[in-house]
Order: sequence, then C-alpha cells, then structure tokens
Amino acid sequence: MSEPAAGNSVFVGCYVRVLSLPADVFRYGSDEEALRKTAIGRICRIVKPYEGTSDDGLRISTGEFRAHYAILSRYGIEGYSLYLGPGDMQIVAPTEEMLLLYSDDIWQLVARYGETQHTPTYDKLVAAFGLVEPSYSSAAG
Repeated sequence: MSEPAAGNSVFVGCYVRVLSLPADVFRYGSDEEALRKTAIGRICRIVKPYEGTSDDGLRISTGEFRAHYAILSRYGIEGYSLYLGPGDMQIVAPTEEMLLLYSDDIWQLVARYGETQHTPTYDKLVAAFGLVEPSYSSAAG
C-alpha cells in the first residue's frame, strides 16, 4: 500500500465506506440512480486516478478521489470507478474479506462472471458484503 499523503489520512489503497454520492455529480448514464443507490453504505478502495487527471497522484482536478467499487451479484463480481469527495466517505480499517475482494488475484478463487458463483470464497464474500441485484446489469436482462 502507498504511504498516506502529507497531512491527509486518505491514501491510495485505503478502504472507505461510501456515505453519500450526490446525484448531481454522478455520471453513469441511464442506470445511474440504481448504481448510485447500491454504492451508498458500501465499501470501496481508493485507487490511483487515471493518467493525466491528477497533479498529486491521489485526487483528480475537481478534488475528488477515485474509488474502485466491487459489486457482488448472482452473476459474479462487477467493478466500477466512483468519484468521492472528502465528505462522501469514511475511512475504515481493512478486514480479511476486503483484502480478498479487492485483491488482483480474486479471479483465481471465484467462477467467471456469468457462471454459477458457488465457490467457498464467493460464499464468504457474500456473507461479509451481501449480494446486490443490479437492475442496471447487462446480465440481469
């Protein structure tokens, strides 16, 4: 994990609970409200901003942090980038399940997206985080 930025407790790799996502700044197309509502109260991981969007390697030019949001559905794990302002999140201590869900190697322990998700690892993650039935998911049709 990266070290905390000077004078800032948020750092790339830390885990946060989404407290709010103002609808007027949320940019995800026609199904944005369903996705926005599923994220509130959930855990995300702060990740590096996209190349060329940040001066400090932590925040984008608007001052928001980019967070990876992993959704557990009956189809598998879906990932989205969210942009959170300092007041939209609360830093939380990582748990074993958070580290597992946001691991680059999680794909070796769960079934492929769209397949039946009855592996011990997936069941453990669902017990910790719950399932989201995304009405916006392309597989949900």
